[in-house]
Amino acid sequence: MKLFICFILLLSASFQVLARTSYVITGITGAPLVNIEKRLEEAEQDKPFKEMSESELQEQVLYALEPYGYLKAKVSVIKKNSSAQIDIQPGPITHITSINIELTGEGAKRIELKKTIQNLPIKVGDPLLIKNYNHAKKDITNTAEQLGYLHGTFSKAELLLKENNTAEITWIFNTGPLFYFGQVQFNPTNISPELLHRYTPFHYRQVYSTDLVLKLNNDLSSSGYFNSVLVKPQIHDDHTLVPIEVQLQPVPKYSYSLGAGYGTDTGIRGRAGLYVIPVNKLGHKFNTIAQGSFNQNALQAQYLIPGNNPVTDQYNITGNFSNLNYATGYSNAFLLSAGQQHNKNSFKRTLSLNALYERFNYSEQPANNEFVLYPKANITLNKTSNPLFSPTGYNIAFNGLGSSTALLSNKSFVQGGIDAKGAYQIEPIKLRIYGQAIFGITAINDINQLPLTLAQLLGGTDNLRAFSYNAIGPGKILQYQGIELQKEIIKKWYAIAFYDTGDVYDPTPKNRLYDTGIAVMWVSPVGPIKLGLAQEINSIFHRVGTNPRLIINMGPDL
Repeated sequence: MKLFICFILLLSASFQVLARTSYVITGITGAPLVNIEKRLEEAEQDKPFKEMSESELQEQVLYALEPYGYLKAKVSVIKKNSSAQIDIQPGPITHITSINIELTGEGAKRIELKKTIQNLPIKVGDPLLIKNYNHAKKDITNTAEQLGYLHGTFSKAELLLKENNTAEITWIFNTGPLFYFGQVQFNPTNISPELLHRYTPFHYRQVYSTDLVLKLNNDLSSSGYFNSVLVKPQIHDDHTLVPIEVQLQPVPKYSYSLGAGYGTDTGIRGRAGLYVIPVNKLGHKFNTIAQGSFNQNALQAQYLIPGNNPVTDQYNITGNFSNLNYATGYSNAFLLSAGQQHNKNSFKRTLSLNALYERFNYSEQPANNEFVLYPKANITLNKTSNPLFSPTGYNIAFNGLGSSTALLSNKSFVQGGIDAKGAYQIEPIKLRIYGQAIFGITAINDINQLPLTLAQLLGGTDNLRAFSYNAIGPGKILQYQGIELQKEIIKKWYAIAFYDTGDVYDPTPKNRLYDTGIAVMWVSPVGPIKLGLAQEINSIFHRVGTNPRLIINMGPDL
């Protein structure tokens, strides 16, 4: 019985496909033809084809042609059963011969509105495309709203079509009154109103701006405190003050995370985390994270305090225990740090004071116990179109740190470095050129006395890919350059060829290392994932060693 029902359903579906309306359309091609077909398909959803008259079909075709400037087209329709023959004589395209736009109201002299009018998507001499005509009107309305003129209207919007296939446009736009922000009201949550108001990017009686309303919504959403945020302006016709009502749904106070994965550098790895958000009504946060793999393990606890501007600034107190087991050495370290982070658009700055106690030894070197108290500064300049993957952009990171025996430390040293990454997409051939350069220098009497956690090392999937993770070093000078050619084969899939060179030296002699290889990259919803092979070579491109190294890498490259 079930098989019989399935057969009937399939047969019914087959008849529906066979009975599908067939249109033969002549006289037009390209985008107008596609729009006609789409319009007819949508019309059939509202009214069956057999119930539509030839004049109704003709009307649908004429509507579909109008957006492309064919305002005097002639259409003939011959309907037969489930098919229709549609012949089109599109006629001449109507062109714009004059555009007259007048501004009235309180905002009539605003430069921003005048600039918008100068840059409208319609110009004298252009074909009259209804889509562009409507976009132009919307551009003016949107600009007025962004400036705080919420009741702007076209008191006159005239489109005059003439017999000689020309069009004259006359608009009068009244901006209406200027609106201002009123009081901001947050629904009760586990966050103090004082902190919430510090997220507000405007003040009472400031000129209303839709951009600032959107910024408030985005900043609260990305704060980490809330599952959902709804910012509702209360706009009234009889008052130019706009109160803002904000509805917030907090995240659970306690949350957990568990994860496992595999990487070329770490092998199998695991991660577990506990998060407390917020700790109190002041918006403080706490997290503790445990990470484990074959060559590095860490247990970290961190307490976060929002700054005066919580959108851009926060303070942190961090305690960390780490265990490192690299080819270059072994380490157990305890780190306590207090820092301040400032993050604004494409600029990020982190300042911290760190106390480090570490027991370590480099390969074939005796064990050391060192205590260093050092300040550290990190500055990052970043320009990307998307934080996960940007076809074109750059990321330049500077860091500097140092300690002195005159200030409680066992060792004196100064260290600085720069890590610059950049990408450029040649769009016509879908080729992305990606490059990276790293330079670091450490001033210290004996490099083997520098704690392993502070050493500048090379090797791994982020630089010299044919070498094990952090296997090259230690040394007082680090240099690395790498380039990738990434060719998009199909959407979001890239074939890659790469070349790396670098070394860590002094006091050891400079002995530049090289590798090359191929990879495939998929730009996934969580960022790029690379899988490839890297082979060590020498300066004249001769192979060194026997087996290439498998590389698996995940995450943003800028």
